[in-house]
Amino acid sequence: MMTAIQRIQEFLPDDNTAALVTSEVNRRYLSGFSSSAGAILVTKNRSVLMLDFRYYEAATRTVEPPLEVVRFTRLIDDLNRLFLEEKIQSVYIEDETMTVARCHELEEAFIPAVLTDGLSAELNRIRMCKTQTEIEKIVTAQRITERAYTEVLNILKPGVTERHIAVELEHLIKVYGGERVAFDLICITGENTSLPHGVPGERVVKKGDFFTFDIGAVYEGYHSDMTRTVAVGSATDEMRMIYETVLQAHLKALRTIKAGNTAADVDIAARDHIESCGYGEYFGHSTGHGVGLDIHEAPAVYKTNRTVLRDNMVITDEPGIYLPEKFGVRIEDMYLVQGDTPVDLAKIPKELTVI
Repeated sequence: MMTAIQRIQEFLPDDNTAALVTSEVNRRYLSGFSSSAGAILVTKNRSVLMLDFRYYEAATRTVEPPLEVVRFTRLIDDLNRLFLEEKIQSVYIEDETMTVARCHELEEAFIPAVLTDGLSAELNRIRMCKTQTEIEKIVTAQRITERAYTEVLNILKPGVTERHIAVELEHLIKVYGGERVAFDLICITGENTSLPHGVPGERVVKKGDFFTFDIGAVYEGYHSDMTRTVAVGSATDEMRMIYETVLQAHLKALRTIKAGNTAADVDIAARDHIESCGYGEYFGHSTGHGVGLDIHEAPAVYKTNRTVLRDNMVITDEPGIYLPEKFGVRIEDMYLVQGDTPVDLAKIPKELTVI
């Protein structure tokens, strides 16, 4: 199997073209080394990780050949020196992550011509299918999330605030081995659950509320993502009916997570079910997304995305129904694409839990 750097080298059209990777997440993906600054230059026959004084020694201890580690003084000057050494006439940059101002700066400073079309898309394609090591890190992040979630349910009682639950969850994620939370945690109750990305505040949990957790951890750079909606004390017939509608949409989407199907197939399966039950207008977001070094990465799971699912992709399945001023329900888990049988990366039950 080719390495990610070898795939970029294959992407390059000739010996006189290079790829310059500057975004932090893609530098970490290609090198396994995390730094706030630096660059990776890839040519047909060479790959160089360029770092400043702060990171150089640490990188020499961990980064493995054939990736070379070079310390730079002024990045632009040192890159131009490498361009001359390697006889580079044009260089691809990451068009999706670089600002227009920075792009113009490089166009003026670089000796080679700057190419802005293709490298980001290629990196996205490479990152979509995970290695076994990446999968293990995502699963570890998920187990950390589940452990924190299970423990915090013990304090989810009438009288506690959303903010209190969110703060406790973040603390537990770090206690159990997470580098940090994967995103700003969504811990919301009552009518706030109708807000898909509601922010935890001083709203107090009441008996009969729905409480939504959209939570995740980061482990060695890799993210997890899980959503559960639980009932506090009791649930009305309407709450149970909406929950069951979302659960069935989730399960219908799950049955389409197969290698060879498209991301659109997954979204359409969930959306068609919710629409058939009369709640289509209350499901206004996509059904899922890829997960990895970024919490949201390719493939996006929406109804017009014809990206074909392939083995070792990790995607979420997260339909929801949100009734304004009343309540909302979302159920989300990550799945590993494996032939016709997706692997559920979560161990927390999906059925309605009443606390």
